[in-house]
Amino acid sequence: FAVPVRREYANAVFLVTSGEYMAIYAANNILRGIRNFDGEARRRVAGIIYNQRNVADEDGRVQRFARAVGLPICAKVPRSNAFARAEEAKCTVMQLQGAEAEQQVFSQLAAGIGPNMPLYEARPLSDEELEEVVLGTAQAAAAGEAEAEAAAPEQTPTYICSTCTASSASQAAGAPGAPDPRPPANRLPLYGCAFNGAATVAVHLTDALVIAHSPKACAFYTWQTISSPGRKNLYNRGVLTPSAIVPHFECSNMGQAEAVFGGMELLENHVRRALGQGYSAIVVISSCVSGIIGDDVNRIAALGTPECPVIPIAADGDIAGDYMQGIRMCTETLARALVDPAAPPAPRSINIVGENSMASNVALNLQVLHQMLDPLDIRLNCRFLGDATVAEVRRLLAAPLNVMAADSADCRQLRAFLESEFNARFMDGALPVGFDATAAWLCQLGREFACEDAVERVVCAQQAAYDAWVARLRPVLAGKRVFLTTINCNIDWLLNAGRDVGMEWVYIGVANYLHQPVKISDTPERWPAVDNNYDWTQMTRRIRETAPDIVLSNYTATAAEGSYVVDAVPMSPVIGFQAALHLFDRWAELLQTKREGAWKNDRALFEAHWA
Repeated sequence: FAVPVRREYANAVFLVTSGEYMAIYAANNILRGIRNFDGEARRRVAGIIYNQRNVADEDGRVQRFARAVGLPICAKVPRSNAFARAEEAKCTVMQLQGAEAEQQVFSQLAAGIGPNMPLYEARPLSDEELEEVVLGTAQAAAAGEAEAEAAAPEQTPTYICSTCTASSASQAAGAPGAPDPRPPANRLPLYGCAFNGAATVAVHLTDALVIAHSPKACAFYTWQTISSPGRKNLYNRGVLTPSAIVPHFECSNMGQAEAVFGGMELLENHVRRALGQGYSAIVVISSCVSGIIGDDVNRIAALGTPECPVIPIAADGDIAGDYMQGIRMCTETLARALVDPAAPPAPRSINIVGENSMASNVALNLQVLHQMLDPLDIRLNCRFLGDATVAEVRRLLAAPLNVMAADSADCRQLRAFLESEFNARFMDGALPVGFDATAAWLCQLGREFACEDAVERVVCAQQAAYDAWVARLRPVLAGKRVFLTTINCNIDWLLNAGRDVGMEWVYIGVANYLHQPVKISDTPERWPAVDNNYDWTQMTRRIRETAPDIVLSNYTATAAEGSYVVDAVPMSPVIGFQAALHLFDRWAELLQTKREGAWKNDRALFEAHWA
């Protein structure tokens, strides 16, 4: 029932049940799912349609359940062979001759359905309460009635009819002040469910276990999302990322029985087994199946210990939002659960916040960062949340300074959370990309940690290395015509380095659906004006007009005729002084293979980049 119950599809929900215990049990589970969707403030349940089966004490069971959950019985559909006769006649009961009594039930129900019918919040019972109310003694039933009368609205009707007292139509709207589920317009273009996004982040707690409370298929697809980039980086680039290739990721393996009747016992047993396996924390993430049926993963936190806390994340598949919302939910939940406000200070250290775990150059960026920090005697305290231990996350606040991994909407959102929740202090900007930005960033770091002289030595050494690298590339790249299309907004680093090696930029098109300002420090005459209205359908025509030697794009497929090298502009570029030169090395090699006959001897080039 997940799709029709979603807020954007259903304004009101009726529960259909007989007096059989398992039918009422299923109806109660549906109430749990609605409660998960709507919370406490929203009213969307119209009532119960009582479908008689003529079992013992059936009227009493349904009435006790209705009173206990504070819902009216909107219709009582009699046990009748009219339904079988209508089926045989290939018509509805409303079209059947001789079924006037049954037709009157549905007519009366239909008359009461409309924008002004009263709606109620979903107030499911616990399994124990349900058993007492439906199967228990008169005393238990009376207690349920008293509780329902205290909580239910006055004059709750037993049956809906066309003269029912109307409740405000505003009850069907969401609760005022409810969080907007829509992601920001300038978020990264990553898609998937919140369950998937949360799991992708949580596995970077290297000494924690992540348990997906889901069927095996959900966990399999999420495991593929996590491990596929890791395998690609290993096979194509020789970069080993253990948290992606062999994540500490398991599944509660919900089956059909758990999907109908609930899987909390299964999950609790799984968590209890894991507690004895030496992990520093256990993170439990719910999928849409467990969320819809009303499994409350938050109560699993009670199984945790000081040595191994159990941290529930009620992502409920895509109920909490999309992939990026899941990432946000996971990082904020882990911070609240683990970060120690009293962590002893680590004066000469920084934290990196908001690394893109899907990027292929995370390991290279970490290596470059250490090369910049080590000569300044500055230590990396915690990567929140790149690969980090639970202990490192606990001491997040020990570092006096935090740095965003990228200047993106999601990193800025995480920064705002840590500033407001923990009073964390951040440097301006993010990890630098390109020579000029890196030199300025290190100068700022030098002022923060009183090591300006060491910074000057680092910048001088890097300037010499940069100049030597540029001198090696100029004979191949000088004068080459470059065609650039991108959704990146920061292209300063690329243009400046291209200027240094003598390349000519013949077209710059930005498909800026991230709605961020394009970063270009200056505009020499040989740089064309930036086309901010570019779209991908123009590429073929533009390439014919400009006749480039190199075509750069975030997406490398092209259809235009011509002889040119095609390469991708990384969404997450390498940080540091030589950011662009890593790309330029590849272009130089590719351009040299274009010489007559050179393509026949490209095995070494192929193995360098793809083996």
